[in-house]
Amino acid sequence: MVWESHHLTSLDAEGYPTLDAIAQAPQQPSMNTLSKPAAFVCVDGRTYWCKGNTPNAQVQQGLSAELIAGRLANLVNIGGPCRVVRVRPEILPTDGTLNHLLGVVVGSQHHNGMEHVRNLAPMVANGTFPAGVVDASSRARTIAFQSWIGAGDAQLMMSLTTGKMVTIDHGECFQSLDPSVAPALVLVDIPGVGIDVGKDMALMDMALGAIETLDDQRILEAVSCIPTGDAWNSDAGRRLAVAEWLVARKGMLRNTMEAWITSP
Repeated sequence: MVWESHHLTSLDAEGYPTLDAIAQAPQQPSMNTLSKPAAFVCVDGRTYWCKGNTPNAQVQQGLSAELIAGRLANLVNIGGPCRVVRVRPEILPTDGTLNHLLGVVVGSQHHNGMEHVRNLAPMVANGTFPAGVVDASSRARTIAFQSWIGAGDAQLMMSLTTGKMVTIDHGECFQSLDPSVAPALVLVDIPGVGIDVGKDMALMDMALGAIETLDDQRILEAVSCIPTGDAWNSDAGRRLAVAEWLVARKGMLRNTMEAWITSP
């Protein structure tokens, strides 16, 4: 699919809806990570993990990458949603530790009862989770989705009760936008979970179907209505290139997944 610039311009004319953050959430900020996100309660009553993009709290490919990927993850029910959030100075701590989040930033909705998979190792008994804890279907869906968007530094959250997973932290995607390059497999290691969990064609068919049936117009909408400025890296030409790249990869993703499923 090749769009002209006016197709995106007409969508952008609608503007971007913004949520106001009204209070800092009880979750502790993640200050040991590159982007140093913090959680805020917004006017819709939901909690969002917010990221700015400053020299001391970087989002590698800009806030637009996080927002676009989060919107897409929400469309295929494997993460997100992400919103544009306005953080005002009066709700920030007076010690200045979260000043990198002042202004218009990106927010990813908080998922209750989930743990980052990198924190699971101490919880694993005898090297494996009890049978049935890991949801193989959502495992397959995260693999397909993260491979589609070319997630760098791919990360997952997992429910400790249902084993369902969501994809998070998409600041390192859309770096290389050559539509002729087929998607590479993205497979996040999960402590205590076999590497072949989700390696099932029936499950992968469902995962691929959600992506393959995603209408091209919805992809264009996902890259529209985004704030401007250096922090966002949201030049219209780049956003059109991202949309065209995603459509091209959508048509190549099945070959990559089938090659993995059938590999020894």
